[in-house]
Amino acid sequence: MSEITFSRLLARHVLAKQDMSPELSTWMRLLLLDYYAVTAGGVTRESAAAARAAVRISPERSASFPAALHGADGFVTLEDAALVNGITAHGLELDDTFEESSLHPAVVLFPTALAAADAEGFSVNKVLSATAAGYDVMCSVGVLLGAAEAYGRGFHPTGVAGALGAAATAAALFNLDEDQTVQALGLAANMAAGSLEFLSDGAWTKRLNAGHAAATGLRAAKLAFAGFTAPETAMEGRDGFLRQYGEGLVEGRTLRLEFGQGAWETSIKFYPCCRYMHGNIDLLRDIHDENPGIALKDIESINVAVIQAGAALVSEPAERKLLIGTPVDAQFNMPFGAAVALATGRATVEQFDNAPALAIELRDWMEKVTCYTSERLETAYPTSWQAEVNVRMVDGTVIKKSEDAFRGAPEDRPTWADITAKAEGLLGAPAAAALATSVGNLQDSLPLSGQIAVPLSID
Repeated sequence: MSEITFSRLLARHVLAKQDMSPELSTWMRLLLLDYYAVTAGGVTRESAAAARAAVRISPERSASFPAALHGADGFVTLEDAALVNGITAHGLELDDTFEESSLHPAVVLFPTALAAADAEGFSVNKVLSATAAGYDVMCSVGVLLGAAEAYGRGFHPTGVAGALGAAATAAALFNLDEDQTVQALGLAANMAAGSLEFLSDGAWTKRLNAGHAAATGLRAAKLAFAGFTAPETAMEGRDGFLRQYGEGLVEGRTLRLEFGQGAWETSIKFYPCCRYMHGNIDLLRDIHDENPGIALKDIESINVAVIQAGAALVSEPAERKLLIGTPVDAQFNMPFGAAVALATGRATVEQFDNAPALAIELRDWMEKVTCYTSERLETAYPTSWQAEVNVRMVDGTVIKKSEDAFRGAPEDRPTWADITAKAEGLLGAPAAAALATSVGNLQDSLPLSGQIAVPLSID
């Protein structure tokens, strides 16, 4: 083969000897803290309970059942741990987001890495380094694929690019060689899956996409280690990954591989809904706080700019977005997000969980919301996700606001205290403090398993 393939470029990046800087090491711990918080916070979701009920749980750890589940006492297989913990972690819609490729890395990569760490006793440093490599692969593959192109074909970028990221993390952890890693990535590309049809009725399959990607990556690495082969051109070939899930190799796009870049450019979420909604929620909450007593009778219209690539998720079709039958409907609903932010000044898990009832109360607010396309936002996208809103009052006053980065984005990077406060809202102060302390005190050279104080089971 005359030219090096994308799979081989990725494999060489994954296997290159990398030293994490102190800054990256600290950031990886913050991402891990956020992952544990949203996963522990999601164990009571019905989807998480159903996923746990679908797998065999052994009361004792063994070679066949080495990995722990959040939400259950007992142990499961590697792939079942990755599957169920990924589903659980993605249930709140509060997990991190790599904006440029519109995907959620932590809920794929940490379930992969932590299951392997349970089984093999990998050190903290090895787990975080392998996961950082997985972030690089998942995020750069997502950029190469293109969020708009994947969405246009009805695919969920987390599910499809995530399978390759999980395979990369597993390959790094299990010390696959270059050829085996190429095979693992090719096999993951072949097995990747995840559709957007959950938008039709609020089903749980978006959560499944995260867990499936994690389990698929582990399976791909195990097959590759055993000698199972995949096409070298699994990504760029005529019938390869990029053509299946996107529009092929788009001119001007290539892999951007710098160790830690994927993780370092990942955003943290503070609202339990689609990331495309967050900027407008930021701005409308500010308007609520700056205008005490603002009421529906004072408002003529609420106009919010929506990034066009996300419109099919959060604002189209407009008439469908006025109908909320499940919490998932609300998690992908800009009129609901705008209404709850401006009317209440909040956007909480409880509000989204109670969305079907709350939407009835907020129906008149939602009907005042108009979503539009902004040239400024489209020019900045996908490198930068920006937001703008204007609220027109009945007295003719127009309140305009904009922001160049959503809260929690790299340009507005959250602190350890921010994530600890987020965890408190999900777990309560004592559990959040114990979790933050244990993650903050992780010893690099010791096995990760057993060092984390996080609720693993529920009553």
